[in-house]
Amino acid sequence: MEISNSVALVIGSSRGIGKAVAKKLCEKGAIIYLNSYKSKESGEELEEELKSQGYEVKYLNGDISSEEDVKRMFEIIKNEQGKLDILINSAGIYLKSDFSNSSNYEDYNNFHKVNGWGVYLCTMCAEKLMRCNGKIVNISSIYGINPNPDSILASGVKFEVESYTKAFAKKFKGRIEVNSIAPGYTNTNLVKSNFSEKEIKELLEKTSHKRLVEPE
Repeated sequence: MEISNSVALVIGSSRGIGKAVAKKLCEKGAIIYLNSYKSKESGEELEEELKSQGYEVKYLNGDISSEEDVKRMFEIIKNEQGKLDILINSAGIYLKSDFSNSSNYEDYNNFHKVNGWGVYLCTMCAEKLMRCNGKIVNISSIYGINPNPDSILASGVKFEVESYTKAFAKKFKGRIEVNSIAPGYTNTNLVKSNFSEKEIKELLEKTSHKRLVEPE
């Protein structure tokens, strides 16, 4: 795939996997739109870092669970570029309370509106700006493939992402490719802030490589 001069939007790109993806796309010559919501300062710092290296980058602060925010971001891209070639849906939250099998509706709603609804909203808006050969990649989770009985809410919402991926792939067939990547435990702030070193070690003992995946 020729990425040079492609226009890419990386949702949730101020840190972790999204940040690594944004940097790699810059290296390949893409025009990048960064995004985050709560970590605005980190997003702006990344924008300045990449601009100082000569890359064409713009940061868009926005909440992907808000239809108003999502439409505003895509309108900016439409006005400035007239198209979108690549969408990376990398934003996500994780709540440690999920491991206690919480029955709190707020917990479910928080998971769903970012990890699920946000993916749906961004994909629907992206399709309107994409021509032939558009690419959409959803960063899912191993929980979406192999549900974790100790983390049922996260498993359910990530399975939702897997289903969106397959449904949109069928809907856009022949024009836009839609795929998902389902990483295991990754060396990100999201993992390190939700699990102690002891918990991470115990989790990794159940994996084949006995180590965290690196975002790159």
